[in-house]
Amino acid sequence: MTAPASVTVAAPPKVNLRLLVGPVRPDGYHPLQSLMVALDGPADRVTVTRGERRWVSCPGIDGPANLAWAALDALQAEAGEALPPLAVDIEKVLPAQAGIGGGSSDAAATLLAADRLLGLGLGPDRLERAAAAVGSDVPFFIRGGAQWATGRGEVLRPATAPAFACVIVAPGSGLSTAAVYGAFDALPAPPPPDSAPVPATAAGLVAWCRNDLWPAARHLDPSLDRLHAAMEAAGAAPALLCGSGSAICGITGDPAAADALADRMALEAPGAQVLRAAFAGA
Repeated sequence: MTAPASVTVAAPPKVNLRLLVGPVRPDGYHPLQSLMVALDGPADRVTVTRGERRWVSCPGIDGPANLAWAALDALQAEAGEALPPLAVDIEKVLPAQAGIGGGSSDAAATLLAADRLLGLGLGPDRLERAAAAVGSDVPFFIRGGAQWATGRGEVLRPATAPAFACVIVAPGSGLSTAAVYGAFDALPAPPPPDSAPVPATAAGLVAWCRNDLWPAARHLDPSLDRLHAAMEAAGAAPALLCGSGSAICGITGDPAAADALADRMALEAPGAQVLRAAFAGA
């Protein structure tokens, strides 16, 4: 069988339906409890090809600064052998600094594509171990679906979540994750979380969804208040901050309602990037 010349893998976005954040630990990380789901819809495309030298091509973040470069380092360490030079080309659709995991998803797609291209056959467990060396969210994108994430986000266990449609609106400016967590540390601690189980329907998410980073994000960018309010007024139930921001996700139980919400937000937030996505349920 002839080895493929290149392998392309889709890199989807995620949304944190619940993100509970504890006080900063001595190592600088915050303990997290988060229900993350991988979304169907717009995605980056990551293509890995054998080349004469290693390189990562990505709009705005080329070369070693891109997490895909670290993914190749981690893959080589996990494989325990020198890898041939690989070129990674990332076609970006997902906005940066939006809280939907675009960079982490690209890194996971790089691991998956390179493993397949080279015939390494590392399997999910070893790929997740390599992913954990790259970043906290990267193992999630190896696994996908719905997962409870704990620790600093790298410890995963399968979860259930209802099907829903959603619209993600990313304003023109992003938010630094480090800056949002810094603001979180300077604000009063969030109230203790309730222990309500994950709702069985999209309608139940209205009262259940929570993001402890929302006060910090809106403190850094007060314009997010207007975007959040506009999404809920347009029918999002609920609207919530994506990760550490700056995107806002509006959830509905009805694909037609999501289409209407996307059309409305394109008018309400000119200059913002509006993405229509969905989760099939797990």
